[in-house]
Parts: sequence; structure tokens; C-alpha cells
Amino acid sequence: MIAQAEFSVVDLARQALLAAQETAKRNGAASRKPKRRTGPTVRRDGREPLGFGAATGIWREASRSMAKKTR
Repeated sequence: MIAQAEFSVVDLARQALLAAQETAKRNGAASRKPKRRTGPTVRRDGREPLGFGAATGIWREASRSMAKKTR
């Protein structure tokens, strides 16, 4: 009697992943992930996004000027 190997779902998933990776390499897929953009982002309407610190600073100054106007 031949012993039949029992594979868990995880083992089968690993085999499927390795097979897919090898197929992708043979088909010329890129091996590296694309680099993230680190440069400034300009919106179509000309505005540039603000960082959180800059936005809170603007908000703080605006709230101070509003407080001065109401006194």
C-alpha cells in the first residue's frame, strides 16, 4: 500500500503561490514593486495639499483672529 501524503490548505496555497510566481517570472513580469511618489503633488486647479501641521497652524491663526474680532 502506498502512503498518500496529506496536504493542508496552507500547503496547497503555498504551492499555488510558488507556481504563480514562477509563471509570472517566465512571462516577464516585473520583480520589483513600483516606487512610491515622494515628490510634491499638484492638483489640477493649482492648489497644493497641506500637511496636517500646516493645516492646524492655519486653523489656529484663523480661530485667534476670529476671537479678536468678537471682543
